[in-house]
Amino acid sequence: MRRAALSFSIAVLTAAALIGAAPAQAKATTKNLTFPVDLTSSGTVLETLPGDITYGWNDLQGPTRWGKKDASLRFLGSVDYVNGNGPFGGFVTVTRADGTRLGLSVSGWATTPSDQTGTANATFRGAVSVIGGSGPYAGATGVGTMKGYRKAALGSPVQLTFSLTVSVPRT
Repeated sequence: MRRAALSFSIAVLTAAALIGAAPAQAKATTKNLTFPVDLTSSGTVLETLPGDITYGWNDLQGPTRWGKKDASLRFLGSVDYVNGNGPFGGFVTVTRADGTRLGLSVSGWATTPSDQTGTANATFRGAVSVIGGSGPYAGATGVGTMKGYRKAALGSPVQLTFSLTVSVPRT
């Protein structure tokens, strides 16, 4: 009986030592980021069909700020509009001057005034999720919103603001 109690005690102490030796989980740092940007189209492939249907993709690029540093933003977007209204989506890469990148996925809705046809005077609202990042943002996760507008037709400059809450693992 004494031998069984000793074996049990050794097993408990060994398990406790192993549990205590496990590496601690690194806590994440939460950062609120905002990227205001004026985007210019560098390429589009847009198709139109009767009924004021427009669909296709757009490659938008523009300068922004990442905190106190210069950055660039590229939005590879797709659209599926009827009378200038409808869903859009795509991928965004924000690249800071030091090369750090943050990848985002966007899903949203475009709205134009009901008293017009076409895609001018559109407003945009969307949900954003963080795909990941590089450098100090490697392993980043998070969510946010995107909002903005475009005064002229699809393919013309767009003013957007991305607001994110990003969780970055500490190393």
